[in-house]
Amino acid sequence: MTIEQFNINLERSIRELQTELYSKTMPRLGSEAFMLLRQRVQETGTNAEGSKFPAYSTKPMLTNCSTMILSACDKVAGSKEKRKELKWVTVKGHKLFTLPGGYKQYREIHGRQTSFVDFSFTNKMWNDINVISSASDHSQGMAIIGAKEDKEKKKLAGNTARKGEILDLSPKEIEYLTNMFNLSVLNVFKENGL
Repeated sequence: MTIEQFNINLERSIRELQTELYSKTMPRLGSEAFMLLRQRVQETGTNAEGSKFPAYSTKPMLTNCSTMILSACDKVAGSKEKRKELKWVTVKGHKLFTLPGGYKQYREIHGRQTSFVDFSFTNKMWNDINVISSASDHSQGMAIIGAKEDKEKKKLAGNTARKGEILDLSPKEIEYLTNMFNLSVLNVFKENGL
């Protein structure tokens, strides 16, 4: 290859890196990053540093059957005897009862796991999170992950305030994504004969 051809191939590679690579690779890396961190959090309950998220609350909480599925309500308030044993209060015209085991008990009576925090009661928050960055972000080499809907943004912010950063990447995940990006860059050079 001549110097002129090398320069042409190099310039073409740089143009592709600035346009196509970022516009295609950054959204893909963002999606991959989200998949990795979601899997880690939901399957192990660990944050990016490898520590468990603080456990589900066992502080007594107020609730009523309108916030529960029928079988869960039946477990705690499904008979006159059970309702009689509950501690009842009225808040803004709504009759509520106390769940002495807090949110952890609420999850248990709904059949959800409680051995670690997975932020997965209905999965609405997780299903709303995606790559939210723009094309201009991608062209600058950034992929931003977050919730799209206001309700889920507030839920994510509340969970983060209570339990710590949920959407951070671990060093192992960053290394994996870096290698993925580097391979994409190498492929551009390779396709242009460099």
